[in-house]
Amino acid sequence: MSETIFELKDVHYSYLGKFPAVCGVDMTICSGEKLPLSELTAQASQRFASFDGLIFPDRGELKAFGAPLTEDFINDSAASRNFRSKVGLVFQNADIQLFCPTVREDIAFGPLQLGVSDDEVKGDYWKSLEF
Repeated sequence: MSETIFELKDVHYSYLGKFPAVCGVDMTICSGEKLPLSELTAQASQRFASFDGLIFPDRGELKAFGAPLTEDFINDSAASRNFRSKVGLVFQNADIQLFCPTVREDIAFGPLQLGVSDDEVKGDYWKSLEF
């Protein structure tokens, strides 16, 4: 039997709490399963963002690998590290994938968000990189 990767039960999401984007979605995605996700709609975009823990439902339940995917879960460093090692998101528009003015700043963004000091990020290793 395949492992359940994502499970959504009666998931609702709205913009600003008043403009519905996802309404009552029930969905189960198992390991190795291929899904036709052809709709290029707000609903599909919100689903993908929720699968990566970028947004959370207004209502309903979203689970990843059997655990509830909530803000508390993502804020727990051990749980988040395990989740992030399994799930990643590539944005549809490459222009928003990288959001810093330089490649060096894009590369430094990750370590800075993980608490690495600015001095360490700007250390000898970074100075040796050619861009």
